[in-house]
Amino acid sequence: MSIIMISRGAHHRGKEVAEKIASKLGYESLSRDILLEASRKYDVPEVKFKKSMERAPNFFEKLGFEKEKYLSYMQAALLNHLKKDHIVYHGLAGHLFVKDVSHAFSVRIVVDMKDRVEYCMKSESVSEEKAYEMLLRLDDQRKKWGLYLHGVDITNPDQYDMVVNVNRLTSDAVANIICSTATLEQFQTTDESQRKIEDLAVEAEVRAVLMNVKPPKNVSAHNGVVSVKVQAGMFADENIAGMVEALSRSVEGVKEVRTEILPYIQPFE
Repeated sequence: MSIIMISRGAHHRGKEVAEKIASKLGYESLSRDILLEASRKYDVPEVKFKKSMERAPNFFEKLGFEKEKYLSYMQAALLNHLKKDHIVYHGLAGHLFVKDVSHAFSVRIVVDMKDRVEYCMKSESVSEEKAYEMLLRLDDQRKKWGLYLHGVDITNPDQYDMVVNVNRLTSDAVANIICSTATLEQFQTTDESQRKIEDLAVEAEVRAVLMNVKPPKNVSAHNGVVSVKVQAGMFADENIAGMVEALSRSVEGVKEVRTEILPYIQPFE
């Protein structure tokens, strides 16, 4: 079948729609729970992980090592699920991680701000003014994440296969539209597209296991052959390549590791 990637702003009924799609198709529904899974797998306190991932960097601010590390953990956990197929995901710009996978069907759900404010007021028990402020802040954070992840504006409809305005539609109707489109031939999993997402999953997990020891400059994978580029000083330990290879081979699906050391000059003391 396919994987369905739902993009939405806060209080867009996206969670409700995603769960209905999953129920109709017999898919698994994933969202922020992927953060909890990643925090457990990579031994990061859940509160610390969640807090770091909730705030996107400012436009002129560097991503920062901790945030970059946690993002790599989340990406690895997500792709590990997506490679199994039959997934509906709604969360942090997830469609950007699989934009080159042909069976990934990306959908943007939109709704008028007035309706979002009303929904937020009820669900969060806040005033109209407070609800409006909350939505603007959350939208800004999500937009910044899209810019930092891949340099794209997640509100731009050009990057999605479908954009659905839910103002006049029930959640069931929206789910039916998406389910029907997801069955089209162009969104079906092929051997080639499955290999692509498996390669992406391997790349993400290799990057994640290296982050605490030797953060890689680049990781690429193809059919189990992984190429890793890491930076080291002129007089770095000769065992760096061996360490990188050992850690990379601990990832399921890795058959061969090719390590390239990119030297940089360390200042003499």
